[in-house]
Amino acid sequence: MSADRYALARAGDTRRPAFARLARRYARRRVSRGVDGLWVAGIDPVRAALADRPLIFAANHVSWWDSLLLLVLDEALGGLGWAVVDAESLRKLPFLGWLGALPLDRSSPDRSRSSLEACADLLDRPGRGLWIFPQGRQRPAHLRPLDLKPGIGIVHARNPVDVVAVSLDYVFLEADHPAAIVRFSAPIPGAAGQELLPAIESELLNGLAVIDSAVMVATDGRRSRSHPGDPLPGFVPLLRPSGRLAQDGLGGRALRAFDRRKPHAG
Repeated sequence: MSADRYALARAGDTRRPAFARLARRYARRRVSRGVDGLWVAGIDPVRAALADRPLIFAANHVSWWDSLLLLVLDEALGGLGWAVVDAESLRKLPFLGWLGALPLDRSSPDRSRSSLEACADLLDRPGRGLWIFPQGRQRPAHLRPLDLKPGIGIVHARNPVDVVAVSLDYVFLEADHPAAIVRFSAPIPGAAGQELLPAIESELLNGLAVIDSAVMVATDGRRSRSHPGDPLPGFVPLLRPSGRLAQDGLGGRALRAFDRRKPHAG
């Protein structure tokens, strides 16, 4: 067995490329129909960085939609990505492993550490990425502090590659579905050491603040704006709504006409 195949087996990789391709196609369709567009900022520099070296992606965890977004985002980055998932969840939903999920055994601290170190060993070449939700559970994006867990520090200590903070939120703009909005930070240098967790939290919070600022401008009633053709300031649409959102029906058009007629405060 080659060293790489051994590392993949030790980390619990069960990826099935054909299944993953179908699932990514499904994820793109599901996201385009289920949310009011997927808007991103900062993805191009991160795509270039991933082509040059392996990266860890640390994202805040808001809802079950995050997993579908991850499939779309990982494909757009153009590398080979894995995601760390609770081993019990993988036993119940084995198809997640076929998509690139790696098991985190939480049955004991030693097994948890071993799982994370095995995941870190896969980051041995350019184009490889590891997605982690360091909060360890779903939390509304507005809650502070973010309550990041130290597991990502174990991965980084084993393999101190650069880390990208991925801030994400779901915000209602002009439809009855929320828009998914994602902001990639610049890579945090791998030499961050003990300052890594505070640096990740700072970048995640900064990204969420950038999202809030863009949404405030985009939803300002004093602006003349046609959604979704006019992107959020500083964000571009990675996926646009499919046209099946309720705003495109008669009721949605009537509400928009009413909104244009009524006076706005300020």
